[in-house]
Amino acid sequence: EPTYDERNKDMTLKEYAQSDIIEDNWMTRRLAGLSDDDIITGRHLLAAMDGMRQKILVGLTQSMDDSIERFERYYQWKYTVNPTIQETCRESLMSMGTNTNANRVIIPPFGSEDYNLVLEKNLFDLEIYKYAELLFQEQSAFVEGVPVGYRLEDATCSVCDEEEQLERESQMFPDEQSGELPSMNLRRV
Repeated sequence: EPTYDERNKDMTLKEYAQSDIIEDNWMTRRLAGLSDDDIITGRHLLAAMDGMRQKILVGLTQSMDDSIERFERYYQWKYTVNPTIQETCRESLMSMGTNTNANRVIIPPFGSEDYNLVLEKNLFDLEIYKYAELLFQEQSAFVEGVPVGYRLEDATCSVCDEEEQLERESQMFPDEQSGELPSMNLRRV
């Protein structure tokens, strides 16, 4: 994690929430084009929401399978190396995940002091999240005409295709496999 700072490892959530290093509506700021020093308002929240609606295909971690399937269908991604191995890899990533935090994260109970301290700095981001959930539902319409499992339809193996091409070429020019030049009957004129 690039933002990890060893000096903060023993800090309590309350200490973090009351410090100057807590994120302050980070997502809303990024979507609205604001810096960390800019004052954020409801107009920025609306601008961030508008940008999301116009430019972002939403995926949600709590709906990872549906999100990945949607991305595959929307962008019409297909397997191009080895479909069988790629599908096995996909299934493994979906069931076990990758790049996950090995440390146990304790989420404070809703309404607790720690929860409210963090919430105070992220009220706009909470609204962005709720809006993302709404967009996620609405955007299912984007892929209605694309079959589930599109990645597997007519999937090809570029490595296999390349091997097949090499095999065809070796049959056309059999002497090239041995490294010898094909014999030619050339006459001197």
